[in-house]
Amino acid sequence: MSVEHSSANGNPTSATKSPQSPADLAEQLKQHADHLRMSVREAARQGHSFDQTERSVQDALRTIGCQAMQFFISMQGNSDLGDEVATDSGPVLKRSEQTATTHIRSIFGMHTFEEFTYAAGKNKTIALRPVSARMQLPPSRWSFLLQEISQAFCAEAAFNQAADHLELVFGGKFSVDTMEAINLSMGVDAGEFLDRLPKPDPQEEAEFLVATADCKGVPLLKKDAAKVKAFQTAKKRPGNRRMATVTSLYSVDPYYRTAEDLLAALFREDPTQVDTSTAPTVRPEPQFKHTTAHFPTIEVDAEDDQEIRISGIHSGLAWLATEVQSRRAKDQKLIVLMDGQEALWDTSAMHFCDQHTVEILDFLHVAVYIWASAALFHQSSEMKEAFTRDLLGRLLAGEVKSVIRGLRRMGSLHKLTGEAADDLARITGYLEKHAQRMKYDEYLDMGYPVCSGVIKGACRHLVKDRMERSGMRWSLEGARSMLHVRATYQSDYWNQFHDERKAKIMARTHTNRALVAFNKLSELACCPAERRSHPF
Repeated sequence: MSVEHSSANGNPTSATKSPQSPADLAEQLKQHADHLRMSVREAARQGHSFDQTERSVQDALRTIGCQAMQFFISMQGNSDLGDEVATDSGPVLKRSEQTATTHIRSIFGMHTFEEFTYAAGKNKTIALRPVSARMQLPPSRWSFLLQEISQAFCAEAAFNQAADHLELVFGGKFSVDTMEAINLSMGVDAGEFLDRLPKPDPQEEAEFLVATADCKGVPLLKKDAAKVKAFQTAKKRPGNRRMATVTSLYSVDPYYRTAEDLLAALFREDPTQVDTSTAPTVRPEPQFKHTTAHFPTIEVDAEDDQEIRISGIHSGLAWLATEVQSRRAKDQKLIVLMDGQEALWDTSAMHFCDQHTVEILDFLHVAVYIWASAALFHQSSEMKEAFTRDLLGRLLAGEVKSVIRGLRRMGSLHKLTGEAADDLARITGYLEKHAQRMKYDEYLDMGYPVCSGVIKGACRHLVKDRMERSGMRWSLEGARSMLHVRATYQSDYWNQFHDERKAKIMARTHTNRALVAFNKLSELACCPAERRSHPF
């Protein structure tokens, strides 16, 4: 096996005619470390600034890291396992006539080496790359660690910005196309991982289990937007925006508040003017929040080979139902908390309908409708705010039917016509339709959550902050993959996901790794004298 030199900026050089031995590479590594130690000492003598020294150390560490990885590669032993290798459950594999060149990029730079390959016969698919299998290399050119770090950057910033961030940290140039390809591949794995998230310890779950969902538009490329319905219900000029259904499940303990407490928070009233004698308890934090985003999918019926289009809402609520089934304790109260979108509630009813389930309409969403009704009767902001506060207070007191009747009576007294009358009918119809989900007096007494801040925050943090930046347009699969990766990155399971992903890729890529797992290392690794001479 021969190892090619490469610089720490990731640009591979031509192959060396005489492969360097592990001893030579170990000596070079030692020299680099000695040089770093002396340069730091000299920097102190010359009075260099901390920042100046820090930058030079960073450059030196990149070089040392690249050299160390080359040293590691050189110690992997001979890739020649003989003319033939017998497998446990497959055909006899035959060695290639010539070595093949393998490239792998670490966070320190590009590394290139030669290795024999083994296949069932000439022109057959390669079944074993001994050195690659021993080092558990991925099938792509970027190491698993580089993939993980790059996608952490991509989950938070545009691909070109992520490339700049990688260059700032590691030096060299990083391909945007490669990062996009990794995101597409990782997104598939992340989607599967999100479908089987680890179950929290039941002893650590809070009292209530809360299921919530909402929809958030994502700008798609025109050709992909045509594949997906614009919205579940009609919207004016949706353009190329298509809905992702964001779903979240978490547990939370009771939070006891009065109607006045909630109104004071909603209207941001001066704390000095609010009666603190009935101040609410400390707001409990949501526990084990699991969040995903779902686009429409197309499944093929196995019997008649017909395509079945499944909406993002159905996919999202089905995922939510699976999570609830996995985590819900016997007779545990399940709170379904959403805004007024009919498709969400209709689909939710297919999954959550037992006696221990409580449906709650998001109070913040109700406040928007009440504010809209205030604009039908009042002009000044002061009068509209007073009107809204009064009606919301009555709703929190359980007077839903009275508020609906009062609004309709006011519409008649003000003789509303045309668009104003239509708006009032839409508002009262909305309240009437969801009246059974607006028992806010009971909810507050029980300490239930009545505002869907968790899912609104998820729509913002998961979708809007990354997917709706200026000028962005996504392919459907690109958007799906990014949201899967981003949801996994924002979860508590990012490290676990990468461990499982690597294991799955290894099982698929290096099926015959057992043949070389204990292959003899280079003599350098086994020689005590060499280890004493070269501490690295």
